Amino acid sequence: MQIETEFTIAASHDLVWGYLLRTEEVVECIPGAQIDEKISDDEYRGHVTIKLGPLALSLEGIATINERDHEQKVLVISGKAKDRRGRGATDASVTARVHPASEGSTRVSIVSDLRVSGKIAQFGRGVMKDVSQRLAEEFARNLEARISAESAPGGQPGGDAPATAAAPAQAIGGIGLMVGALTRSAGRSVFGRDKS
Repeated sequence: MQIETEFTIAASHDLVWGYLLRTEEVVECIPGAQIDEKISDDEYRGHVTIKLGPLALSLEGIATINERDHEQKVLVISGKAKDRRGRGATDASVTARVHPASEGSTRVSIVSDLRVSGKIAQFGRGVMKDVSQRLAEEFARNLEARISAESAPGGQPGGDAPATAAAPAQAIGGIGLMVGALTRSAGRSVFGRDKS
């Protein structure tokens, strides 16, 4: 199933693009997600905890950055993840595009091709889309807070914004599967390349 989300951040598109390339810090903006191991500059092993309706999932796997197009500001990530208790799996590909919006702000659009199996598959497209939008909104707030903290006078990379990596399982789940499975939590993936 294909899910599209979009959000706007009050920062320049160059600043947002630069931050999105800092994988470890971006993952901290995803509720319930955590990197367990950096395999290479393009590949990460991690996990994400998600509550999808009555189902609490702990997905673990590998995500791979397949493309970084600096000119077009496009990031392509793929990943696979499995629930630790064997209740389902995800396989996803995500394309994020960064566009200048109104003065001083940036529009980020994300198109995700998500395949799910097991108990996860019982939740339909409507639920996944709703959950995706809610998680994207929370991710955008966290990302904007970190960028703002870093951009403030005396701000440092990583900022003083609160981390969300240890956030509890979210009752909004579906895109957590997608974003988490895509950006950090996947099972096995393909190596990527950097496009300058």
